[in-house]
Amino acid sequence: MLSSFDPSGESCAPQVHAVIVNWNGRQHLLECLSSLKGIRYPESQFCVTIVDNGSTDGSQKAVRTHFPHVILMENPSNFGYVAAVNQGVAKALEQGAEYIWIFNNDVVVYPDTLANLVKWIRSDSRIAVAGPIICSYEDETRIDHSGYKINLWIGRLRKLRYGTDVFANGAETADVDSILGCSNLIRADAWKEIGPLDPAYDLYFEETDFNTRARSHGWRIVLVKEARVRHRRSATMNLFIRRRAWLLLRNLYIFQYRNAQRRQLLLFTPYYFLIHVPWFMIRGLYYILSTAHRQTERQ
Repeated sequence: MLSSFDPSGESCAPQVHAVIVNWNGRQHLLECLSSLKGIRYPESQFCVTIVDNGSTDGSQKAVRTHFPHVILMENPSNFGYVAAVNQGVAKALEQGAEYIWIFNNDVVVYPDTLANLVKWIRSDSRIAVAGPIICSYEDETRIDHSGYKINLWIGRLRKLRYGTDVFANGAETADVDSILGCSNLIRADAWKEIGPLDPAYDLYFEETDFNTRARSHGWRIVLVKEARVRHRRSATMNLFIRRRAWLLLRNLYIFQYRNAQRRQLLLFTPYYFLIHVPWFMIRGLYYILSTAHRQTERQ
């Protein structure tokens, strides 16, 4: 049964802590924080924690100047994305967070996004993660992501199609294998049971691993139709394309060996080296060339 929830009522609103990791993304971060400032949710029940990984672009000063109400945790160097998320979540749990909203700094939210996520995650105590529909930053009418279906036999994450694979029957939510981790609301009790993000990943596949572990413990991963965000898509890591490609390829291998059964690995291992590695190399080269071309056109 769907719980009633009025985002304007402090008495029924749970404590939500947003955790945002930043590394030299000042402009994206400031826009993200501006959008969070406009959400329709009781101010006393919402807290934002920035974990800055040793930025050198003035991010820390900008946050202190323009958003003095947020908690700013400053690491002396880049501890890595996953380590910084775990650091921020630990702080949130210490402060009594009932839900943790894990954010990328290149995400912009709509005023009702959080209220819609909270409404649905509270409707079932077995929902561990509630995620939004992810729209293009440049064109908010274009849907970039609406969940994944995971095939552990070949290590494939198939992007589900909005209106075909999910929400084709008019439902307001959809159970999926995983959701892109740029703006996920996570139940604190689930986090405590499942454990933190695995630092072996550093970046990429960490949310897929968490969601897979959650489902193996009997939790649900739910996509919420009426909750939406805009996402720039790897705004930071596009500056480090070769490292991005390496992390995606390496972390797929780690994810499979963490989560697939032995008989599934018998098929996955040759498939990885014969299909995934060549495909990543071809696709990575195309991505590098097309990105360089776009950057040249802007100059």
